[in-house]
Amino acid sequence: MAKEKAFTIEGVQGELKLVYGPFKMRLYQDGREIKRQGTFKPKYYVTNTAGEQEEMMLQYGIDFVHVAIFRGQKIALEERLTTAEYIIGGLPVLLIFLGGVIGAVFGVFGATFNYDYMRQEKRMPMQLLVSIGVSVLCYISYFILAIALQLLVGK
Repeated sequence: MAKEKAFTIEGVQGELKLVYGPFKMRLYQDGREIKRQGTFKPKYYVTNTAGEQEEMMLQYGIDFVHVAIFRGQKIALEERLTTAEYIIGGLPVLLIFLGGVIGAVFGVFGATFNYDYMRQEKRMPMQLLVSIGVSVLCYISYFILAIALQLLVGK
């Protein structure tokens, strides 16, 4: 389920490729993997146009956008959504209030799917239909898991 995002940054040699999944993020420069350094603020040392190693950081923010920080500048690797798209796509996150941690897991996965879809599809009716469908699927999945857990614990 890993996704790829190819991009270039001024001052960095060659093409960069970000490969990311739910709990991993890898950076490649011209097809060669760059080792991540650090745990909480991961840094990558990329080769700049002068042939020297220079620090770059990659972050995935609360707005569900990957951002590269190079030479003090923040460069968004994906387009930011409109406020309406964030509201519509964030409907599954409301499971946090209903289902606690388990609801939050379903909600965050649903919202992430919605936001990725909304970056590809620009027609608002389709965005709305997919978002409602994903939200309903998240809620049904949560209730099935909650009932199954209650049946297991109740016996």
